[in-house]
Amino acid sequence: MKNLYYFGLVFLILSSCKSLNISNLHNGSILEQKLPPLEPDFDIDSFGPDYADLYDIPNIILRGGIEPENVVRNVTTEMTIAEDTRRLFDREVIFNISERTGKTKGYAVCRKGARSKGIKSYVHPTISIITLGLANLFGMTAVEYTDELEIIIDIYNLDNEIVGSYAGLGKGSAKMKMYTGYSKRDAKRMAHGRAFVQTLEDIKFQIREDHQKLVDLLLNDEEIITDQG
Repeated sequence: MKNLYYFGLVFLILSSCKSLNISNLHNGSILEQKLPPLEPDFDIDSFGPDYADLYDIPNIILRGGIEPENVVRNVTTEMTIAEDTRRLFDREVIFNISERTGKTKGYAVCRKGARSKGIKSYVHPTISIITLGLANLFGMTAVEYTDELEIIIDIYNLDNEIVGSYAGLGKGSAKMKMYTGYSKRDAKRMAHGRAFVQTLEDIKFQIREDHQKLVDLLLNDEEIITDQG
């Protein structure tokens, strides 16, 4: 009976969290003057350091350290976050940054720079422990996760030459809580997604400033002459 009670409590907590659909994340702004059609490209290797624990699982087992299941779970979350980032980047390039129709004039590569992630404050976790989780049953936040992110976007022409390189910074947060919050995994995903969208807003501001230069470099001389004629 006791086990059934705990199972029911866990089920309640899990079922009371908001479900996350990364496609519902707030859309970024649309450039008033878009760039010529670009193909989005995602540098997954730049996210490699976030997966480092995966390669050390044998040593972790031998040392008797962190449970390998937890390591795998964390790495899986990071892989999901990388996939979220790829989808958000594709959406931004196709719908907000470049024209959707016409012949492709180049490609935009997204890669990760510096990143800092973790728990924003330990006040809520401490209260949760002291009250044995009762405060959380009444809607108090269990944990708030933050993600601070640097993203670099390199824009190439069809000759594989970089015509523009832009770096942006962003910060996002999301709460793990009952009823109106997210599960641990989804809170981390949402914090990162919000940081990424904010980062691209910084980069799009820079692209606006360089719009004409980028257009000239992406289009070949014949097309520029034709347009001007």
